This record gives sequence, structure tokens and C-alpha cells, in this order.
Amino acid sequence: MSNLDYAKDHLHNIAMKEFAAGDKFIALVQDFGGVTLDQANGIFEFMRRHKMIKYDGGIGKYSVKHGQYLDREFLEHLAIHGAF
Repeated sequence: MSNLDYAKDHLHNIAMKEFAAGDKFIALVQDFGGVTLDQANGIFEFMRRHKMIKYDGGIGKYSVKHGQYLDREFLEHLAIHGAF
């Protein structure tokens, strides 16, 4: 195996770690907000676009920059008013 092959595998693992973290965050939004999967996906993209969440590659996890962003009322507001 050449170094390039190792790098491809390593970069693939890094990318998959971020996708898995996104899926976990979307599930969290569904649970906390009581919203559908489509709404949770839209909320995730909205939060990421507006830098309301950040990804920590070291632990492979998304976290909100303010705890209020995970309040049920806030998530419902984003889902209902189509903020995405």
C-alpha cells in the first residue's frame, strides 16, 4: 500500500466521521424539537449556515454555540416558520 492509498483511506474516515456527527445532531434535533426528519435536516443546514453550531473534529461531534438553540420552542419556531 502506497502512502497515497493510506491518505485516501484516512481522509475517507475523517469525512465519514463528520457525516456521522451530522446524523447524530439531526437525530438530537428531532428528539428535542419533536420535528420531522425533513424539518430536522433543514434546521441542521440552517444552523450550520448561520454558524450556530460548530464541528469538533477531535471528538467527531457537533455542538451548539448557545444552549438556547436546543430549546423545544426555538426548534419548533425554526421548523414552523421555514427558516431554512
